[in-house]
Amino acid sequence: MRFGAYLKGLRLKAKLTQLDLARKCGLSDAYVNRLETQSAEPPTRKVCYCLARALGLDGKQVWKQAFIARLEKRLKKEGFKGIRSEEIGDFFETLNGKQ
Repeated sequence: MRFGAYLKGLRLKAKLTQLDLARKCGLSDAYVNRLETQSAEPPTRKVCYCLARALGLDGKQVWKQAFIARLEKRLKKEGFKGIRSEEIGDFFETLNGKQ
């Protein structure tokens, strides 16, 4: 799943508008919109943890989704098109000491 769709789903489940979420995080609603429409780079870890707090979620899960999206984009740019999201997710878990 793309990060934008993931974030939008979380926001809607929390019954927040883009403006509500932005205000809770000290972000602009335009930035939240760009995240959801994939016109901005997936957010940094700091922003992910802020978004997660505002949504009442675990920051690591939100960061993991952004990490996957960021790394997929970078790898595709470098010509690595056959790497699956699941493999990147496993790599994320390894980096965080879970495997």
